[in-house]
Amino acid sequence: MILRVSAALIRLARCQPAVQRCTQLRALSTFLETEPTALKSCDSDPDAPVEIEGNPYKKEDRKCLLCRTGIELDYKNARLLQQFVSTFSGRVYDRHITGLCDHQQKKLVETIALSRKAGYMPVFVKDPKYTRDPKLFDPLKPIRPHSFA
Repeated sequence: MILRVSAALIRLARCQPAVQRCTQLRALSTFLETEPTALKSCDSDPDAPVEIEGNPYKKEDRKCLLCRTGIELDYKNARLLQQFVSTFSGRVYDRHITGLCDHQQKKLVETIALSRKAGYMPVFVKDPKYTRDPKLFDPLKPIRPHSFA
């Protein structure tokens, strides 16, 4: 305890002349050439500004559902692939509805085509046994707006 207090007092004593030099240099900064060591503040100064790396207000990067969860698409997993297909027309939902990244959307379309060729998925409609599965997204409320152009 005594060693900690004395070490803190020694550090404070070392900082004191530097602080006095800084205030003098501020007043006479146009007339005097400053030393770079005189402008450095002590590390133990509680009033020193804290440097933060990066922007603390920056939003986290959005990741698509498949990238975030680490799910690999497989043509034999018809139940997962049916989630990205329209119930009425059998068409694959677009990126702005599914929220997938470009890479995963292309992979999804290729996997659905392969699954349909292999006979795991119907072509024009959604398989009725998968209609009650939980929804990954709402097709009537897209994740991103679409320009329709």
